[in-house]
Amino acid sequence: MLIMKLGYRNLWRNRRRTLLTMTAMAASTVMVILMLGIYDGMIWDMIDNATNLYHGHVKVTAPEYLISRKMQLTIPEDGLHERIVNDPRVRGAAGRVRGFALLSFGEGETSHTQPAELLGIDPAEEWTVTLLAEHVTIGTFLSDPDTRDILLGAGLAKRLEASVGGEIVAMGQASDGSIAAEIFRVCGIIETGDQIRDTSLAITGRKTVQTMFALEGRLHEWAISLNRPLDATLWAASLNTSEQGAVATSWLKFLPEMGQMLDMWNAMKYIFAFVFYFAVILVAANTMYMAFFERLREFGVMEALGLKSLRLSGLIMLEGILMSGIAGLVGGAIGCAASFYLSTHIIDLSSFFDPISYAGTAIQPRLRTYPAVDNILVPILLIIVLSMIVALFPAWKLRRLRPVDVLKEV
Repeated sequence: MLIMKLGYRNLWRNRRRTLLTMTAMAASTVMVILMLGIYDGMIWDMIDNATNLYHGHVKVTAPEYLISRKMQLTIPEDGLHERIVNDPRVRGAAGRVRGFALLSFGEGETSHTQPAELLGIDPAEEWTVTLLAEHVTIGTFLSDPDTRDILLGAGLAKRLEASVGGEIVAMGQASDGSIAAEIFRVCGIIETGDQIRDTSLAITGRKTVQTMFALEGRLHEWAISLNRPLDATLWAASLNTSEQGAVATSWLKFLPEMGQMLDMWNAMKYIFAFVFYFAVILVAANTMYMAFFERLREFGVMEALGLKSLRLSGLIMLEGILMSGIAGLVGGAIGCAASFYLSTHIIDLSSFFDPISYAGTAIQPRLRTYPAVDNILVPILLIIVLSMIVALFPAWKLRRLRPVDVLKEV
């Protein structure tokens, strides 16, 4: 307790220097917590945009379908849905069927034709998995799986020069080799933020696409939404061990760039925090060395009076821990509050730049934090540990101190 009292009182001998150093340490902790939260927010925005907006967290398909995309590789429409949605880990499941066709809009010399992917969905099921309906910018979402209404991606609609209410003629090849043809009415324009997807995607009723491509009673995939996205790999593995004729694939596999980015960022957090702290640690080191040399005679007298050098070294270490601990806790509290605030009060940057497409998803033009335990604890613990390391050198020098030499010099 005596050493504890001495360490705390010694911190405030030079109040201004101590406060400036602790302020720099606390401010850097706040900034690191915020930056880690913002980077996590950006990454999870990309993951949410890819999974919650369009893909889902798990896809259940026929084997090899995600590799070859052959229209004939299908799974039965009935039988699997009940089992999936009854799982407490599942938030929703949506059956989908796909086909490729040439879409034409207009007549004669004013007509325009573009290749596109027709995605057939059940709107009621899709609501439980994705946010497609919330991204309809003009017109309305689909009403039922038998509809012949069609939603066009914003880029596709622009290339076709199509508008809501107009007719789209679609022609392609069905799964049995016959000609697939249908006439649709444009009910809306959808904008997902991914420019590549928005220039190639058209969405319509599932039953209509099944009939058009001779796929009655068949699906290409079940898109699954889970309550916890990071459980996708375990959930897919559990389904694969019990289900025959279908393969479950987590978003970490069918969106490998997202998984790699998440793994890389988790490994880079500590390096980022260390680099950010570098200048602050130099300030802390300067403070501790100045305090050490200013009190050199004091240390010599204390050791001459019988206080062991081990305890003096512990005193130096304790002062470093107290200074960094107080600064880290104060900075951590402020950074935590700011991080939670920015997680709900999002800063919109859309007036400065547009969404950036990457790996089948998009980086949204906004600042949003993703508060996580490690994003808060890592900066606090790291500033304390680094300050302890800085305090090791003066503590080591104190162990080698000979009172007679110090008193002679002074």
